[in-house]
Amino acid sequence: MVDRHFSRDADSLTHRAYTLRPARSLRFRATVWGVVCLLCACAGAAVFAAWQARRADMAQEQCTPTPVDEATKQTELTRARLALAQESAARAAVQTAADSAAAEVARLNAEVQFLRGQSKGRSAAVAEKAPRR
Repeated sequence: MVDRHFSRDADSLTHRAYTLRPARSLRFRATVWGVVCLLCACAGAAVFAAWQARRADMAQEQCTPTPVDEATKQTELTRARLALAQESAARAAVQTAADSAAAEVARLNAEVQFLRGQSKGRSAAVAEKAPRR
């Protein structure tokens, strides 16, 4: 059957309180974290310094304006004025067409209303003359 000696050892092992212990000491872990944080801070500072240096070089190049030819400027201005005049003329033509179409719709609507009134009056007169059975 079961060996009594083995059973007693198992009982003593299962009734103990066990706790986890770190493999490294607290001092070692704190030192490693400190070194890692220091290295990250140094890398961030180096990247920031490089970005600032590149940004400083770009700012000087962007500040110089490009020269513009006066004849080109006048040509573009004339072209823009002509396009504006064409747009204004097109809008005026569209507005005139819309006004005339609205007047035509109003005239046709009045004519339809008149014809509907005539047909209702005629049907009422026919209904009065017809004999009832």
